[in-house]
Amino acid sequence: MITRLKYLIIILLFYFFALLQNSFFPHFDLFGATPNLIFIMFFALLFFSARGEPALGWKNIFYAVSAGLFLDIFSYRYLGASALLLLFIGFFVKKAQGQLQEKKNNSFPFIYFLPLFLFAFLAYDLLLKFSPNLKGFAAEIVYNLFIASVGFYVCKKFLKFGIDNPQLNLFNK
Repeated sequence: MITRLKYLIIILLFYFFALLQNSFFPHFDLFGATPNLIFIMFFALLFFSARGEPALGWKNIFYAVSAGLFLDIFSYRYLGASALLLLFIGFFVKKAQGQLQEKKNNSFPFIYFLPLFLFAFLAYDLLLKFSPNLKGFAAEIVYNLFIASVGFYVCKKFLKFGIDNPQLNLFNK
């Protein structure tokens, strides 16, 4: 019951971020760039998922498909293009994260988060919606890196990863 509720909450959060991204944040654009909140949430869920989970585990597939569908529904792209690209990005990010994290504990250092996010966002942005406006492209990268950095610390603070007490470990089941 709790796991079903968890996935329902994730879908509702993707929907809420899609609405926020398309209704509120266009008023706060920076050189035509707005943050991609759905991609940031997808990456945070992927980055903070359990260490022993396979790169193409069913949780990562669920994250990629649900995030991709919301990205496609609220854009002009073909339905499924973002989901397929997010599956590939998720696979490579989890493989790279597994190579980088050699520690036994579940620590998620910020030094791993930023380059992996930058790689994943550049791959997503360049393959799916590259525009010749370089000033807007650079602004989009900076804007999303800033929002993702804030999201990293919010996830680290509120989701309590790395704590051994299962009652305090909110979404790590």
